[in-house]
Amino acid sequence: MEQIRFRGAAEGIEMDRVMRDREYSMAARHFHNTYELYYLLEGERYYFIDQETYLVKEGDAVFIRPEQIHKTSDTGKGRHERILLQIQEEPLRPFLKVCRTGGLEELFEPGAAVIGIPEDKKDEVKGLFFSLERELGSRQEHGMVMARLLLLQILLTLSRCRQKKTWYQEPPIAQTWKHQKVREVARYLTRHPETPESLGELAARFYVSRSYLSRIFKEVTSFTVNEYKNISRIKKSQNLLAHSACSITEIAEILGYETVTYYERVFKKYTATTPLKYRNKAKTELGTGSRVSAGPISEPLHRPFPL
Repeated sequence: MEQIRFRGAAEGIEMDRVMRDREYSMAARHFHNTYELYYLLEGERYYFIDQETYLVKEGDAVFIRPEQIHKTSDTGKGRHERILLQIQEEPLRPFLKVCRTGGLEELFEPGAAVIGIPEDKKDEVKGLFFSLERELGSRQEHGMVMARLLLLQILLTLSRCRQKKTWYQEPPIAQTWKHQKVREVARYLTRHPETPESLGELAARFYVSRSYLSRIFKEVTSFTVNEYKNISRIKKSQNLLAHSACSITEIAEILGYETVTYYERVFKKYTATTPLKYRNKAKTELGTGSRVSAGPISEPLHRPFPL
């Protein structure tokens, strides 16, 4: 059974709380340009982020940055309840500036994506999430301001845990053979996205059968091996477009695409824009000191609240 216990929103913030008492693994591909905060109220989940699979337990929080690949899946324990926040930076930017924070990019800094919170602090953090839920659901006067204040308090509290490591506990890495094998392949594709190796050749490199690699990779990441390779290529090309003087044709060649036309088609599939438009936008944002973003991800790769 699946029960939606709360769903509400204010400008720049969407909140969703869902309980499931059955085994559930997220089927949808998930890769988008908003910030996401996941909080597990009950149960435990596997959480794949970019290349690694973490074991997330009750009371843990997960920070997802824009354009990070992520997926939750079942650990065999069934029942779980989670809160999911999707956060857009633009509507919150003036508020964050007044509060003198470094913005969401600073609060969602790379590394330590999973925060394990000790027992003596769990009630405090849980209370903040429920206060935000009540504010979003009440529609009271100044509700939007209160919701933003509570969101900021949640983010600052969790960020303080991570930076000072007074509460921080290293999240356990999933140690099953399947997750370890997917980790090896994902890391290789991230480091060598230009590789021309076929699925069969990659399977041979990692000493598994072609069919087994295809099955477990899709199961853990929700992407096929080829889709993951393309995403790794596109991410590398975004960096080259923003920070190098290489032409688009040269970038296509560097990444192993046979033609620039095919590269442009794949780029647009995953970013909903062209390499040239992305480069122009990136140069403008770099000139103003803004965070470089690919813009909206194409519709097949994003659904609201899929976890």
